[in-house]
Amino acid sequence: MSNLSEIKKTFREQGLAPKKWMGQNLLVDKLFLGKIVQAAAVQPGESIVEVGAGFGVLTEKLLERGAKVWALEVDSGFFRVLEDKFADSPNVELIHADALKFDFRALSQRIGKLRVVANLPYNISSRLLFMFQENRDVFSSLHILLQREVAERFVAKPGTKDYGVLSVLLGVSAKVDIAFHIPGKAFYPAPEIMSSLVRVQFPDPPPVAVSDPKLLTTLVKASFTGRRKTLRNTLRNAAIFGISPEQLIKAAQESDIDLGRRGETLSPAEFARFADAIGEKKKVAAD
Repeated sequence: MSNLSEIKKTFREQGLAPKKWMGQNLLVDKLFLGKIVQAAAVQPGESIVEVGAGFGVLTEKLLERGAKVWALEVDSGFFRVLEDKFADSPNVELIHADALKFDFRALSQRIGKLRVVANLPYNISSRLLFMFQENRDVFSSLHILLQREVAERFVAKPGTKDYGVLSVLLGVSAKVDIAFHIPGKAFYPAPEIMSSLVRVQFPDPPPVAVSDPKLLTTLVKASFTGRRKTLRNTLRNAAIFGISPEQLIKAAQESDIDLGRRGETLSPAEFARFADAIGEKKKVAAD
């Protein structure tokens, strides 16, 4: 069963159409909507943040579980539909905003650590994940729908083709797994690719300790600037860390990192160890 006929009717009545450039693929299959809410273990009375609420079909499922929903939607036409649908719903707080510019930290100060349950717009999903990870202290968990190929990057192992910057950063700060996959026919319009529900938990303390998360991010991004290049080449500009080339070499030696390796072969723990060693050299350089 699905909400497809209702969704199409709303599009017609409102004079709207899904915008491909915004990644607007609405999940309409009721079975999978229910599975998402179940996988997120949504409890009555808790606050849930939904990013990209669309026409509110997932919002309705969250409300059925008794949640208080903070629903973000940037599209003006979609937001108008949401206002009509939830005009009399006291447990829905509608927010007309771009998620990439929204102040999630301010919302967290109002309602506590944030739990996100959402079908993320495909076109900004990776940028949103970077933002969530960089602000991990205000999020407790994410249950998010992503393109399968994107989801698999987040759980990729070192040395594989899918292993990248976010694989490392999430490996340090979060516990990540793929709950299940959803076929394209469950969406409208139906994409040609599979989607996946990804569970991201931000435990405290994080899985891997690191002294300076920003320094770690700089290190990881620099290390992946050329996937086939060695760390000796990708990290040639030691000045980005505020240290000399000689200090970078010493930091690598002290953290047991061979600069002849490629960045894609380092585990999250190795990156964290290397970043901490660089941080110590940076302190010495500053004194």
